[in-house]
Amino acid sequence: MLRRHPYSKLCTMMLLFCMAVLAGLAASCSQDPETNQIEIELWTLSLRPTFTDYMEYVIDDFEAAHPGVKVRWVDVPFNAVNRKLIAAAVAGRAPDIVNFSDLQYARFASLGATRDLTDLLDFDPEMVYLEGTLASARIDGQLGALPWYLSTPIQFINTALLDEAGWDVQTIAGDWQTLQEQGREYYEQTGQFLFTQPLAVESELPNMLLADGKPPFIERDGKLRADLTRDEVVAYIDSWVQLYHDGALPRAAATSGHAHVVQMYQDGQVAVGVTGANFLSRVADASPDVFEHTIVRPTVCGSLGRAQIAVMFLSVTSTSKHPKEAADLAAWLTNPENQLAFCKRVNIMPSTPAVLSDPHFSAPSGDPNSPEYKIALARFYSAHSMPEAVAFTPSIGAWPDLRRAFSEGIKAAFLNGEDTRTVLARIEAEWNQILDDNLPASIDAVPRPNPVEQQTDGSGTEGTS
Repeated sequence: MLRRHPYSKLCTMMLLFCMAVLAGLAASCSQDPETNQIEIELWTLSLRPTFTDYMEYVIDDFEAAHPGVKVRWVDVPFNAVNRKLIAAAVAGRAPDIVNFSDLQYARFASLGATRDLTDLLDFDPEMVYLEGTLASARIDGQLGALPWYLSTPIQFINTALLDEAGWDVQTIAGDWQTLQEQGREYYEQTGQFLFTQPLAVESELPNMLLADGKPPFIERDGKLRADLTRDEVVAYIDSWVQLYHDGALPRAAATSGHAHVVQMYQDGQVAVGVTGANFLSRVADASPDVFEHTIVRPTVCGSLGRAQIAVMFLSVTSTSKHPKEAADLAAWLTNPENQLAFCKRVNIMPSTPAVLSDPHFSAPSGDPNSPEYKIALARFYSAHSMPEAVAFTPSIGAWPDLRRAFSEGIKAAFLNGEDTRTVLARIEAEWNQILDDNLPASIDAVPRPNPVEQQTDGSGTEGTS
């Protein structure tokens, strides 16, 4: 029997946002009648205390360049933003700008919580931001956010473990299909794990399908429907299930989320880790011996040959009383100069291609064994992949619910040994129910870029396959 109750939360959210719009319209303007000073409130995600000085610096500069505008900065814990934003909106105190992750953004945008920025910007965003990130900011033809900072995975490779097995590091694959084959061979030879990947908790499989050019959706009668029982989709998922059942992947691949990838790599339990470049410093601090034998390589891609981007967005809320000033602040935070300053403080990527030409992202020189060299090389590989990289998160408000349903459902195949097609048929039915219970979406919300080798203009922009 299909479960409906987990998704009643979304209906509640929709009701609350309807209430929030009314509350926002009734609320008084955030403007001091005596000084005529405008105050806009900015919410970010988990930037304090590490980036307090940076945020205060760019806000001070913005205020100096925009006399009469005052910015109130509020930093919110990553996992609390949904709850806090709804509560603030219902109380008529929603912020003017909110920092969303790519998983959160589409949901709030599809509920009407964000403002279309098209007419609020003094520039053409197409000329400023990477198209691979800007495309995912569009919901129903409206630009509801600006891409801020990005991350994309790279490979960490423990050469000591490969040397013990007699493997040449240069042979390690850069695509998932070949890496699967190598993982099986490595396990059969050594009894150890070549790599791991979150497959059933915080499952990456839906995104990996998209990156492999096998979108798990189809459009029928103008409606987006799940398409998880298509033969090529079943075969792709089943290849991971069988690799797990053959013992070539650790149990954590089906029982733990993203955190286990870094943990197992730094503990020397896998020879290859595919994760964000920002985790390299953690490996250096937690496991100096592993870090000493670590080299970095470009990320592992699906058959499209495109790296996957995780995007942080800045949105102007639909209840903002000062949308123009709020849009100006979003543009200020995401302009090339401020993005470069941010990237120099932490190993993240900019959403503006103009920044990628800065020497900060160039190939390093010097001692290849030094921590500075390895971190710089990781940054170079990430930056080099950006022009053709894609945010493989569909612009669908229900995407978090779809991923959650997939992760919960696919456990039956990994952990209980149920037939993969049968399990996917159940998930497909649940996905269609979720899609029916949510605002309509179209196939245009699903990233479907061409393979890199099919691009003829060198732009790396998306096109339908």
